[in-house]
Amino acid sequence: MASQHATFLASKTVADVLSEKKTHSALIDIQVTATVEKVFETLESNDILSVPVYRHFNNAKDYVAIIDAYDLLSAMEERGFAVESGSTPDTEFLSMPVAILVGMTRASSKLWTCQPNLPLTQLIELFTKHRVHRILVLEHIPARPGDSDADQEDDAVPQQDPKGRLVSQTDVIRYLLEHNHELGPILDIPAESAAGHALRFSDEYLDTATADRLKHTPASITISSPAWAGLQKMSTTHASCVAIVDTNGALVAEMSAADLRGVNPSRIRDLNRPVLVYLKSLQDGELERPLSCRPQFSLGQLLSGLALNHGHRSWLIDDEDRPIGCISLSDVLSVFLA
Repeated sequence: MASQHATFLASKTVADVLSEKKTHSALIDIQVTATVEKVFETLESNDILSVPVYRHFNNAKDYVAIIDAYDLLSAMEERGFAVESGSTPDTEFLSMPVAILVGMTRASSKLWTCQPNLPLTQLIELFTKHRVHRILVLEHIPARPGDSDADQEDDAVPQQDPKGRLVSQTDVIRYLLEHNHELGPILDIPAESAAGHALRFSDEYLDTATADRLKHTPASITISSPAWAGLQKMSTTHASCVAIVDTNGALVAEMSAADLRGVNPSRIRDLNRPVLVYLKSLQDGELERPLSCRPQFSLGQLLSGLALNHGHRSWLIDDEDRPIGCISLSDVLSVFLA
């Protein structure tokens, strides 16, 4: 007999999640021929972290990837750019087409799409098993170049641009909280059981040793480190965030790709500032305390804390406030698949 939460998830779809989103902003996208500088400008002017990229096929938009600020920095590293040098990206790089960014990171190497009628269970599987944070929802997924259907449509009436919206892990977390009374006893399990839970689905991307290390030893840097060191630590450890700890190892702050919001070519060098100074500059001079929880917290309390505080993770800490685990949105969602 199916559990209460499994029955609920199987009865809901992506459309149900989207219908309860608080905001319904238009999809912001960018053409694959646009320049890298245009990507910087689009992310900053719209205060967003990522943007879908499309090409034209059969006179309609054909989405090929979702690019974020981390892709931009990865591309700069590939070109030998280093924040430590105090330089800024060269004009040649900024004038290159955004196409060079596609595939720079795991997130941009494959575009995940779905339709509104996809069951919620399958959406959660996409999020957790493929380690993606947002998926493009299209009313109609057009045939791609090279598909037999696309070949047959070459001489047909041109397609209309697909109507798209992004659905994120945060959207699903908030939806689950709104319906927590329908999820049953799963919300009573210890929050600590969710730490690293999604890593069991990550064999495609991480070897067993790396996955086990991330589960038991959260990536961290000290308060004396430059902000750039946090990004490098995420890159080398395959972590989505890093804890920032004091000399006693206690949790003080956190850093993730979200802290690249608003970074542009002229501000790249700011990443060489001490990490706490950099983070304060993004938070109007105030250092926000990262969300945390104790091992005895329940999954329901964890879910509530994440949704109500717009969090992307909660740090599992011991009695001395030292991080002993990191519970991501992917971890929480993957628990509902168990």
